[in-house]
Amino acid sequence: MVRLDDRGVADILAIAFMFVMLVLAAVFMHTYSLRPLRAATDRQLELKSEHLYMTLELAWVEPYSVSFLHAAAENLLLKQPTVPELHLRSAMENVLEYLCPPGYAVTVSLSYDDSSWEPSWPEGVGLGMDAKKQFVREGEVRLTMTGGEKIAVLVTVRIFKIAGV
Repeated sequence: MVRLDDRGVADILAIAFMFVMLVLAAVFMHTYSLRPLRAATDRQLELKSEHLYMTLELAWVEPYSVSFLHAAAENLLLKQPTVPELHLRSAMENVLEYLCPPGYAVTVSLSYDDSSWEPSWPEGVGLGMDAKKQFVREGEVRLTMTGGEKIAVLVTVRIFKIAGV
């Protein structure tokens, strides 16, 4: 014979268990539904780093008619480059400021042997090596020196989230 008190406790436990399952299912579904949004945001930032790299590769520093990356490679390798470093740094900071997504920082690193040149936006943010997610585009700029020697300068464009934003 089943007592009325025992059946009431079993019903309450069953309802409580179903409520807990409902809450867990809602949390898992919410988390799962945000995955495509995060993936889309990541892909957008990957494309932004590609766009930034190609802009620096193809856009000219005015009035010198030399691309930003070519001018930066010349500043890294030559004693008398086509574009003076102060003008190039100012022009590149303007481009980085304009193309940098809000809440993110951009660094451009050019290196050859032991020398490097690394402008960034915002100023003084650093390379962001400790950032959890970085969106990196790597490439190289090739210069032909007067003796016919061809030199490849490594270029890395990094976009990463600014801490605390």
